[in-house]
Amino acid sequence: MVVISKPVFDAYCKEVPCYTLVHPWTKSCLRASPTIFKACLIGSVKFFAFIYLGQLLMQGKKLKKKEQWIKIGKDYGRSVVTGVLVSVSGMQLVCLLRNLLGRFDYHFFLSIPFALSGIFLTLESPSRRQLITNFYSNLVIEYCLKYLNRAGFISITKTKEVLLFMIGNSLLLYLIRLETVKKERSSILWLIVPEKVRQKSYGSENVCPHDGECKNYIMKNMSTYFGIGLAVSLAKVLIPRFKTPIKAISSISGRHFKLALFLSSYVGIYKTLICYLCRRNKYDSAMYALPAGCLAGLSMLFNPNLALSIASFTAAFKLYSTTLYEKNFLPSSIPLPLILFCVCQGTLYSVRMLDSEISPRYMFYLMNTASNGLSDSLFKSFCETFIN
Repeated sequence: MVVISKPVFDAYCKEVPCYTLVHPWTKSCLRASPTIFKACLIGSVKFFAFIYLGQLLMQGKKLKKKEQWIKIGKDYGRSVVTGVLVSVSGMQLVCLLRNLLGRFDYHFFLSIPFALSGIFLTLESPSRRQLITNFYSNLVIEYCLKYLNRAGFISITKTKEVLLFMIGNSLLLYLIRLETVKKERSSILWLIVPEKVRQKSYGSENVCPHDGECKNYIMKNMSTYFGIGLAVSLAKVLIPRFKTPIKAISSISGRHFKLALFLSSYVGIYKTLICYLCRRNKYDSAMYALPAGCLAGLSMLFNPNLALSIASFTAAFKLYSTTLYEKNFLPSSIPLPLILFCVCQGTLYSVRMLDSEISPRYMFYLMNTASNGLSDSLFKSFCETFIN
């Protein structure tokens, strides 16, 4: 992985023209635009197709009305347009900033252009804006922790990742269950959607938040999540090697079952404890999510993941921030989420090119897919600048 320091950048890139780093196939910024636009359009169509396809698979049975399908189609179109505008405008702003300053600046090379292009997030639906901002915040925190770990200020171990997830998961599930009493719930994308807290009702013997027998309910959820985890893991192995199916199938090993075991045990532990506490105390409560969510976090031993551990905390903070807005502790007149997204995007794009050693892995996939491979080719050209 490449790590480019400021002295090295200044020595090799400071005075080079913009086409050397941004559009090496032509010296004209204007003539480079169609190629950049085409790559970003194709990439955005592919990138968001996978995301929306995953949502359809998760919500397939719930999408029964025509209006729901139309809304998904509109949201997909908005996402594609947003992706294209963010990518194309970011690239054009790199050239513009270079021409205005007369040189490339190490700190502003990508961070400022892509922070400014983040304004196009306003084209997304409000619910998706929240999810995307939350996700980018996770990636920035992941980068910061990796930076501190590399500098020797902290040490990141698998045990600490699991403990972090246990605490964050318990807080998040508790806050989600608290929100079930509200008419309008915040948009949170998480591994499971906890059931609403069942209110006491006279004449009903069922105190659990679900209908039917607990055993059947738990086993059904565990088998469903095991299947989802296995399908995702196998898809990652088989789809890239679809031309050689026998070789692809032979490469499947025990490690490809880790995600399935993680998801099934996670949902199994959580729902089992919720049912146990409900039956033991003869009533349901949002508080049960604290111990249930904490112990369910032990399932991460199957598949430790720093990004997911961080995501549990940021999602919990996001839910708590809605309460702060409702109580006017945070000013609603200032678009804090949009500002946060712009800062995060500028940081992540800059880190991907200048400090790829500790850049979040997802940024490699996001930038390369959303640009239809243009990002990786530009990165190779960027690295050749230091060799030549």
